[in-house]
Amino acid sequence: MNILLLFLALFPRPQVGPIGQSEVAAAQRMLSAERSGTRFPVSACPSAWDSPDEVRVPGRFVIGFNSGTADAVASWVGEQGGGIVRVDEASGFVVADLPPCSESPTGRWDLSASRTAAIRYLEPSIRATVAGIPNDPYFIPYQWDKWVMYADQAWDVVGGSMDVKVAVVDCGVDWQHPDLAANFKTGELGYDFIGNDNDPRPDDPGIPESFHGTHVAGIIAATRNNGQGVAGWSLVQLLSLRVLNDSGSGTTDVVASGIRWAADHGARVINMSLTSSSSSTPMEEACAHAESLGVVVVAASGNEGQQAIGYPAALSQCIAVGASSADSRLASFSNYGPEQEVVAPGTTILSCVPGGAYGQADGTSMAAPQVAGVAALLLARNWGLNASEVRAAIDASAVDMGAAGRDVQYGYGLVNAKRALELAAALRAPQVVAAEPPSSDAGTLILRRGRGLRSWLDRADVYDGSGRRVQTGRSSLGPGTYFVRTSSESRVSRLLVLD
Repeated sequence: MNILLLFLALFPRPQVGPIGQSEVAAAQRMLSAERSGTRFPVSACPSAWDSPDEVRVPGRFVIGFNSGTADAVASWVGEQGGGIVRVDEASGFVVADLPPCSESPTGRWDLSASRTAAIRYLEPSIRATVAGIPNDPYFIPYQWDKWVMYADQAWDVVGGSMDVKVAVVDCGVDWQHPDLAANFKTGELGYDFIGNDNDPRPDDPGIPESFHGTHVAGIIAATRNNGQGVAGWSLVQLLSLRVLNDSGSGTTDVVASGIRWAADHGARVINMSLTSSSSSTPMEEACAHAESLGVVVVAASGNEGQQAIGYPAALSQCIAVGASSADSRLASFSNYGPEQEVVAPGTTILSCVPGGAYGQADGTSMAAPQVAGVAALLLARNWGLNASEVRAAIDASAVDMGAAGRDVQYGYGLVNAKRALELAAALRAPQVVAAEPPSSDAGTLILRRGRGLRSWLDRADVYDGSGRRVQTGRSSLGPGTYFVRTSSESRVSRLLVLD
């Protein structure tokens, strides 16, 4: 415990309120769906809930009732073929076991208005667990990066899924590393474009630079709670695409081949902790191909400490990630520029290295996989999220740093995994922009295209990600993250426009 307290003192987390009190609260106020006090479709079998299957107690539901109507609700439960587990009169709800709609005596739950006048809400019973710290021995003393991004609270929501494939396009990954092996599948390791074979490990682990891909993979997916080593962001299926040699050198055309291979083999997230001062047509076409398949593409901004984002990060299809230091400032070596989208920890990052060992490294190469790992968590929580929604959730939930709004150094800010998960959940519900202009504490406003912009937006100052003012109109805003100012207030609200 003393070690933990010291760790917390050395690396304080950004002090931000729960997203439920700001961004999500605002988003929920903007929902176009009127629940009218009941959380289920009228006269139908509920088929969509706000929580994933794995956190629900199968067949068990919590039913809120209006004052004096507990008996009526109990009778309704019995008519559906269910049974009461317990009643909480003070809180105004009952817990009941209900059969699936199709197995009820009528073949459906009777949720008509005449039958449910007593019911305030009906929702699944949700599991709760003690919030825990991973038992990986290096987590508490060394992994400050996960701590400042609220990984522990994100893991209380979801730990990952092997259904999510994450491709590491790099210099090869030691897939036999004991902290990584569980996240690789035999016969589907990836591909070695340097050696032209199916074993995408570094050829010579003795070369110092050969650690790179393994280190990146560990940040994303080192096995958590296995009592050894470090804790990665997410349980995922890793794919290793070896496009650089053991010294970390290669060409953009080979990188392009790796990107395309990953996209064509089902990767939902591609991480590229590599950079070039120039782009190339093959790489641009490969990134466009990945985008067309709905892949979240994450890339490092570069380590020259200058205002010039490297490629492929500077391409519009990529999330350009800069590196922050332990004091929550932009790392001295991190590149920056108008394409900078977010920042993540990139100094003294402990992760896996070939041969079953561990080591620390600095760089935007270490920051990019932090974001790739968070993206994988969002997809594990909800497979149905598209790449635009993942990107929007990460951007709009980031902790604003530097100048208000997006800036060239920090982009949208420091990625916060817990807030990203909460905002992603809000994005899946129907949305509409508020009827009135936002106040200074409105948080994030959410709009889906095709539903019309409110008239006040025509009178607002709207800025795109690079800080340029845009002409709004009623249909001119394309998908993306914008900033809105409707008065002389210094603070701005974020506006997410989704397809």
